[in-house]
Amino acid sequence: MDYLSLSDSLKYVDLSGLPEDKMIYGLLFAVSNKLQARADEMLPEITSRQHFLLIVLSLFKDKYPSLKEVAEVVGSSYQNVKKMADNLEKKGFIELKRDEHDKRKYNLMLTDKVAALSEDIDREAETFMEDLYKGLTEEDLRRVIAVLLQMETNLNTKKKGL
Repeated sequence: MDYLSLSDSLKYVDLSGLPEDKMIYGLLFAVSNKLQARADEMLPEITSRQHFLLIVLSLFKDKYPSLKEVAEVVGSSYQNVKKMADNLEKKGFIELKRDEHDKRKYNLMLTDKVAALSEDIDREAETFMEDLYKGLTEEDLRRVIAVLLQMETNLNTKKKGL
Protein backbone atom coordinates (compact mmCIF):
# COMPACT_ATOMS: atom_id res chain seq x y z
CA MET A 1 0.00 0.00 0.00
CA ASP A 2 1.18 3.53 -0.74
CA TYR A 3 1.19 4.94 2.79
CA LEU A 4 2.85 8.18 1.71
CA SER A 5 -0.33 9.26 -0.08
CA LEU A 6 -2.30 8.95 3.18
CA SER A 7 -0.39 11.45 5.31
CA ASP A 8 1.27 14.81 4.78
CA SER A 9 3.61 14.12 7.72
CA LEU A 10 5.08 11.02 6.10
CA LYS A 11 6.42 12.93 3.09
CA TYR A 12 9.59 13.66 5.05
CA VAL A 13 10.62 10.06 5.65
CA ASP A 14 11.48 7.02 3.55
CA LEU A 15 9.13 4.21 4.49
CA SER A 16 10.09 1.88 1.65
CA GLY A 17 10.87 -1.52 3.04
CA LEU A 18 9.70 -0.65 6.55
CA PRO A 19 7.73 -3.60 7.95
CA GLU A 20 4.14 -2.78 8.81
CA ASP A 21 4.54 -3.75 12.48
CA LYS A 22 7.30 -1.16 12.88
CA MET A 23 5.21 1.42 11.03
CA ILE A 24 2.30 0.80 13.41
CA TYR A 25 4.64 1.16 16.39
CA GLY A 26 5.81 4.56 15.16
CA LEU A 27 2.35 5.73 14.12
CA LEU A 28 0.93 4.93 17.56
CA PHE A 29 3.41 7.39 19.07
CA ALA A 30 2.96 10.02 16.37
CA VAL A 31 -0.85 9.89 16.53
CA SER A 32 -0.75 9.93 20.33
CA ASN A 33 1.45 13.04 20.34
CA LYS A 34 -0.77 14.85 17.82
CA LEU A 35 -3.93 13.82 19.66
CA GLN A 36 -2.53 15.13 22.93
CA ALA A 37 -1.40 18.43 21.37
CA ARG A 38 -4.78 19.06 19.69
CA ALA A 39 -6.74 18.15 22.82
CA ASP A 40 -4.49 20.34 24.99
CA GLU A 41 -5.34 23.30 22.71
CA MET A 42 -9.05 22.64 23.21
CA LEU A 43 -9.03 22.33 27.01
CA PRO A 44 -9.03 25.60 28.94
CA GLU A 45 -7.89 24.61 32.44
CA ILE A 46 -6.47 21.11 32.27
CA THR A 47 -4.27 18.90 30.12
CA SER A 48 -5.62 16.19 27.85
CA ARG A 49 -4.18 13.56 30.19
CA GLN A 50 -6.01 15.10 33.12
CA HIS A 51 -9.17 15.24 31.01
CA PHE A 52 -8.77 11.54 30.21
CA LEU A 53 -8.44 10.81 33.92
CA LEU A 54 -11.72 12.68 34.54
CA ILE A 55 -13.41 10.68 31.79
CA VAL A 56 -12.17 7.42 33.32
CA LEU A 57 -13.45 8.49 36.74
CA SER A 58 -16.89 9.15 35.25
CA LEU A 59 -16.99 5.55 33.98
CA PHE A 60 -16.85 4.10 37.49
CA LYS A 61 -20.56 3.84 38.23
CA ASP A 62 -21.72 3.82 41.86
CA LYS A 63 -18.15 3.68 43.12
CA TYR A 64 -15.29 5.96 44.09
CA PRO A 65 -12.28 4.18 42.62
CA SER A 66 -8.89 3.96 44.25
CA LEU A 67 -5.79 5.52 42.73
CA LYS A 68 -4.54 2.02 41.94
CA GLU A 69 -7.72 1.11 40.06
CA VAL A 70 -7.65 4.33 38.07
CA ALA A 71 -3.94 3.89 37.24
CA GLU A 72 -4.68 0.43 35.88
CA VAL A 73 -7.49 1.68 33.63
CA VAL A 74 -5.55 4.76 32.51
CA GLY A 75 -2.47 2.65 31.75
CA SER A 76 -0.14 4.79 33.83
CA SER A 77 1.84 4.39 37.01
CA TYR A 78 0.33 5.00 40.44
CA GLN A 79 2.77 7.90 40.91
CA ASN A 80 1.74 9.61 37.65
CA VAL A 81 -1.96 9.24 38.43
CA LYS A 82 -1.39 10.52 41.99
CA LYS A 83 0.38 13.61 40.60
CA MET A 84 -2.44 14.26 38.11
CA ALA A 85 -5.03 13.71 40.85
CA ASP A 86 -3.24 16.15 43.15
CA ASN A 87 -3.26 18.80 40.40
CA LEU A 88 -6.92 18.16 39.62
CA GLU A 89 -7.77 18.42 43.30
CA LYS A 90 -5.97 21.79 43.54
CA LYS A 91 -8.06 22.99 40.58
CA GLY A 92 -11.27 21.75 42.23
CA PHE A 93 -12.18 18.98 39.77
CA ILE A 94 -11.82 16.03 42.13
CA GLU A 95 -11.55 15.19 45.79
CA LEU A 96 -9.09 12.66 47.17
CA LYS A 97 -10.56 10.84 50.14
CA ARG A 98 -8.93 8.27 52.39
CA ASP A 99 -10.58 4.87 52.06
CA GLU A 100 -12.77 4.07 55.08
CA HIS A 101 -11.54 0.48 55.30
CA ASP A 102 -7.89 0.92 54.36
CA LYS A 103 -6.33 4.24 55.37
CA ARG A 104 -3.39 3.65 53.02
CA LYS A 105 -5.70 3.96 49.99
CA TYR A 106 -7.09 7.09 48.40
CA ASN A 107 -10.39 7.14 46.54
CA LEU A 108 -11.16 9.71 43.87
CA MET A 109 -14.44 11.62 43.61
CA LEU A 110 -15.54 13.99 40.87
CA THR A 111 -16.81 17.42 41.91
CA ASP A 112 -19.53 19.55 40.34
CA LYS A 113 -16.84 21.54 38.54
CA VAL A 114 -16.45 18.63 36.10
CA ALA A 115 -20.01 19.10 34.85
CA ALA A 116 -19.31 22.79 34.23
CA LEU A 117 -16.16 21.89 32.27
CA SER A 118 -18.12 19.38 30.19
CA GLU A 119 -20.69 22.03 29.29
CA ASP A 120 -17.91 24.39 28.22
CA ILE A 121 -16.16 21.96 25.90
CA ASP A 122 -18.91 19.58 24.68
CA ARG A 123 -19.53 21.30 21.33
CA GLU A 124 -15.83 21.70 20.60
CA ALA A 125 -15.15 18.11 21.68
CA GLU A 126 -17.86 16.81 19.37
CA THR A 127 -16.35 18.69 16.41
CA PHE A 128 -12.89 17.43 17.38
CA MET A 129 -14.15 13.82 17.37
CA GLU A 130 -15.91 14.28 14.04
CA ASP A 131 -12.69 15.61 12.51
CA LEU A 132 -10.62 12.84 14.09
CA TYR A 133 -12.78 10.04 12.68
CA LYS A 134 -13.57 11.66 9.32
CA GLY A 135 -13.42 9.12 6.50
CA LEU A 136 -13.74 6.12 8.81
CA THR A 137 -16.73 3.80 8.69
CA GLU A 138 -18.35 2.20 11.73
CA GLU A 139 -16.67 -1.05 10.69
CA ASP A 140 -13.28 0.74 10.58
CA LEU A 141 -13.88 2.03 14.11
CA ARG A 142 -14.91 -1.42 15.40
CA ARG A 143 -11.80 -2.96 13.84
CA VAL A 144 -9.53 -0.29 15.38
CA ILE A 145 -11.11 -0.93 18.78
CA ALA A 146 -10.57 -4.69 18.43
CA VAL A 147 -6.95 -4.25 17.35
CA LEU A 148 -6.14 -1.78 20.13
CA LEU A 149 -7.79 -3.99 22.76
CA GLN A 150 -5.74 -6.96 21.55
CA MET A 151 -2.56 -4.89 21.73
CA GLU A 152 -3.49 -3.78 25.25
CA THR A 153 -4.09 -7.42 26.23
CA ASN A 154 -0.69 -8.32 24.81
CA LEU A 155 0.96 -5.53 26.81
CA ASN A 156 -0.82 -6.60 30.00
CA THR A 157 0.18 -10.24 29.50
CA LYS A 158 3.86 -9.53 28.99
CA LYS A 159 4.87 -7.04 31.65
CA LYS A 160 8.62 -6.88 30.94
CA GLY A 161 10.45 -5.87 27.81
CA LEU A 162 9.35 -4.67 24.46
